[in-house]
Amino acid sequence: MRKPDSDAVGPVPAAVEGAGSGSAGDGKSVPVVTVVLFVVGVVVMVLAAANITNLSEWAVRWGQIPVFLVFFLVMAIGGRWFWAGIDAAIAAVRGREG
Repeated sequence: MRKPDSDAVGPVPAAVEGAGSGSAGDGKSVPVVTVVLFVVGVVVMVLAAANITNLSEWAVRWGQIPVFLVFFLVMAIGGRWFWAGIDAAIAAVRGREG
């Protein structure tokens, strides 16, 4: 175990040390906002996939181009949030290994 340096001020409060993360002090955990966005992204993509059979009905009602653009936008945002969560989780795992 390493002794603290003589010029150290003292322990860093847990509120500052682990702000926004799951475990205080390691600096390699995933922020809470990223986890929430990951979960929301998964939910958005699952709901979009569940409603894919309704696209033809929506295209008749509102037109093909608006339906395509909105569906693409929803899937792009959900996918971005999903991959942000995956990237953060992979970075946290890699940080713990090294």
